[in-house]
Amino acid sequence: MKNIAFVILGLFCFAAACTDPELDPFQLDKLTKGSILALRGTAYENLQEIDFRGAVDKLSLTADPAAEKFEFDGAFLSDDINSLSQVDVYARRTETGPRVRLLTVPASAFSTPSGEKYPQASFSIPVNEILTALSITMADLAVNDYLFIESDLTLNDGTVVPAEAIANSSLFESDLFYPAHKLRLLIVD
Repeated sequence: MKNIAFVILGLFCFAAACTDPELDPFQLDKLTKGSILALRGTAYENLQEIDFRGAVDKLSLTADPAAEKFEFDGAFLSDDINSLSQVDVYARRTETGPRVRLLTVPASAFSTPSGEKYPQASFSIPVNEILTALSITMADLAVNDYLFIESDLTLNDGTVVPAEAIANSSLFESDLFYPAHKLRLLIVD
């Protein structure tokens, strides 16, 4: 009987000691259960290609930025597919630099394709708009640089699922989805 009391006391102490939210790689205290934007289409396929180096798209330094777009498709995965209010898309020059809002996509832009369970939307951002928002030009970029694109979800109840809540997106990687909250655009020659 004495051993059972020690086991119960030990389990209680262990559970109480493991409550530091900063150590949670999923940052579960910042996520609303079942609400995530999942990457779909060509951008998802590009992640699998070694020459994209973890980016969903490439931009050539010799390209005309007025003719180029950063594009991706996203599916809203949620327990309640009607809970999405909007998706706010931001850009960063560096992974930890300040964010600049690029666009807001309302829930009405999402539709459920035939045979699919979750609503999807296509996101298309002209490269000129990204560069202008970041106050840079093509001359400020170098080969193997990245531009960072982030997406925050706002739900109908006002809850925001920020990109920063996806602390380590590789933890979410699977054959079914990859989060579209933190994406990279690779600069190539």
